[in-house]
Amino acid sequence: MEELVKVFKALSDETRLKILLIISKRTICQKGISKHLGISDSAVSQHIKVLKEANIVTGIKEGYSVIYVINEESFNEARLFLKMINKIDDDTFIKKENLEQIRLNSCANCKLHKKCCKNRGI
Repeated sequence: MEELVKVFKALSDETRLKILLIISKRTICQKGISKHLGISDSAVSQHIKVLKEANIVTGIKEGYSVIYVINEESFNEARLFLKMINKIDDDTFIKKENLEQIRLNSCANCKLHKKCCKNRGI
């Protein structure tokens, strides 16, 4: 579970998501990422450090540069986790019938606390 927490925390930043999009489309070094995003090398370095600690990316040394690649196993584990907690298929994030069941169950529980989830938009 700790590894999943690291993955989701690492994915919670817009710049890191942009870095992953770039890495997924081409082989690129840190300097190339920096130029592409218009941010400093040190900022890219810090984001790459977080992604590496979460085991999302791996650096491969090529000559004087390090090229970054995505570790697909980490993404597969996160995808399986989301699938498991939502009991969903690959094509649908939340099925309408599951959402209605969540609403019904939540309302029964909310009565105890004198709050209604319908008022909170659940």
